[in-house]
Amino acid sequence: MSIVGYYDGTAVRVNEPLPINQKVIVIPVENEMEWEESAAGVLHQYANTSLIEQEKDAWRKAVVEKHGRK
Repeated sequence: MSIVGYYDGTAVRVNEPLPINQKVIVIPVENEMEWEESAAGVLHQYANTSLIEQEKDAWRKAVVEKHGRK
């Protein structure tokens, strides 16, 4: 889930309601025209394209490594 909001000089305000005590990650954006309205869009610039193929099976491999095959 990603939610767009703004900083009003005192607090970060979000455009949708959140549950009480919901933990959030705030990623400041300088120019709104340069990003998609999602965390993936904002973080895309940091992606290591050489690792994308390995990431497809990363969760499955980690589970097998930790718990073994049964």
